[in-house]
Amino acid sequence: MRKNTSMSSVLFFKLLPVQIMIVAMGSINSIVDGVVAGQFIDAVSVGVIGIFFVVVSILNATGSVLLGGSSVLSGRYIGSGDVDKTSGVFSLNLTLTTIISVLSAAILLIFPGAVATFCGADEHLKGILIPYIYGYAIGIFPQMMAQQLGTFLQLERQSKRNYAGVATMIICNILLNITFVAVFKLGLFGLALSTAICNWIYFFILVSYYLGGKSQLKYSFRKARWSDTLNMVKIGFPGALLVFCLAMRDVVLNRLLLSVAGQDGLSAKSSLSMVGGLFIALCLGGGSVVRMLGSVHVGEEDRDSIKELIKIGMTKALLFTLVIAVIVIASSGFVVRLFFADPTSNVYKLAYQYFVIYGISIPLIQVVQVETNYLQAMGKNICVNVFSFIDGFGSVVFPALILAPFLGVFGVWLATPIGIIISALVYPVYAIIHFRHIPRNIDEWLLFEKDFGVSDDDRLVVNIRSMEDVARTSEQVNEFCKAHGYDKKASLYSALSLEEMARNVIEHGFTSDNKKHYLDARIVNKNEKILLRIKDDCPAFDPVSMKEQIKPDDPTRNIGIRMVMRLADEVDYQNLLGLNVLTVTIDRVRAKG
Repeated sequence: MRKNTSMSSVLFFKLLPVQIMIVAMGSINSIVDGVVAGQFIDAVSVGVIGIFFVVVSILNATGSVLLGGSSVLSGRYIGSGDVDKTSGVFSLNLTLTTIISVLSAAILLIFPGAVATFCGADEHLKGILIPYIYGYAIGIFPQMMAQQLGTFLQLERQSKRNYAGVATMIICNILLNITFVAVFKLGLFGLALSTAICNWIYFFILVSYYLGGKSQLKYSFRKARWSDTLNMVKIGFPGALLVFCLAMRDVVLNRLLLSVAGQDGLSAKSSLSMVGGLFIALCLGGGSVVRMLGSVHVGEEDRDSIKELIKIGMTKALLFTLVIAVIVIASSGFVVRLFFADPTSNVYKLAYQYFVIYGISIPLIQVVQVETNYLQAMGKNICVNVFSFIDGFGSVVFPALILAPFLGVFGVWLATPIGIIISALVYPVYAIIHFRHIPRNIDEWLLFEKDFGVSDDDRLVVNIRSMEDVARTSEQVNEFCKAHGYDKKASLYSALSLEEMARNVIEHGFTSDNKKHYLDARIVNKNEKILLRIKDDCPAFDPVSMKEQIKPDDPTRNIGIRMVMRLADEVDYQNLLGLNVLTVTIDRVRAKG
């Protein structure tokens, strides 16, 4: 089996920037809000915004249920080649998001005092927080919808639209914050209103693609896969549980900090909460890509691609996080001064201390993100639920409660790296419990069951870069089929089908532009059939539709496509995640006939 894993790496890092931008956008906006609050209002307002993060986290948790479940289900349907079901999941997601976001906004607008009390605000802070709640509620619907649409747009190869939306939102938020707070003196209400308006702008930029009628995924209330609702919630719940646990962790740590360090401790923690998402944007984005691609590969039952995906997450992506950790530690003083201008103040010293400790923890966060998102893609829901509770609450809160009485605020800060180490151990412990022994090989460490996919002997993975590779691969396919007991006719059909479709990609796709392109083929022997799955990252081309457009009175036109359609038992095509994926099935019985 020839191995060249460049396409997996290219696809991973092609999807990663958008996921980083989506995560970073929220953090950048939080940084802007925090800086404007600290510079133009007062330091207390920074802590007040931090208190409201509990509600923001709960809304994110709800969105995570829909996003996580939809990502996994969509990936599996893409992997199995069913675009209609993917559209059904898309429709279900947007319908549920609309209902939940409208209800959430109504609760905040009708019961702002109760919400402020839930966040832990006393009577004084409640009066400051309520105007912020009003302004924030206006933007909940577009915020939650954009969170979902950003991921679906990646399936549609619309990353540039995501970039444009993120950039526009950040610029508008800076301008509106300064206008509403520094010029019109609207205080925290102005900060929240600015964010709400920007959420609407971002939403309209994203949704306009689907309103234009060019999208492959079509919204239809009638075609929403309501039967997948429970499954979506079950799959997505662990991610939501994690966010909810993080919110509850904030409640406990906020009260603990107030008891050991007062308002300075709370403001120091809030400043990191605002910027911390930016520090770990690569970790969170990488985790999302692992979940997305992992779900596709699980749907394909592709052991090789899963191994390569995890390898990338634990090597190349991990190296990037080491660089980020160094940058965070080195720039901590500068970043803290954005929130607290006086470097001699107690709140500055506490924040600086926390930033440095957090920076040291970043590479381990990458490890935890790869582990938990892979478990979610594999459908190990019970383990992911346990993982979410430990990572989101127990692993940090309990060390903080133990250390704070002895070390004060430093004990609370130290609980973060301790908690991440504990979380990183959950996966290997689960693998040992699952197999009742220490895993003996990479397949067991990746939790592959014996009936998952096919054995090494029943699959052939090749990477095609030239016409010479096409001819060589055709010979390999022919020999592979014969070695598995297929007669000359079935073996020849398989080899010719692979050769014609790969040749078409090399001749037309590879020369369509000046970019470097990749073509990978996977040949599988399963259930008395040969499955040829050909993937390339060239411009979209659907040979199935092309066959319907070929005039019958011109027998020489696209003769290769005609031949494959005639020889194959079944041919399916889809173009999602920036790839052309063609699946050709050759039936042993049909070929004999």
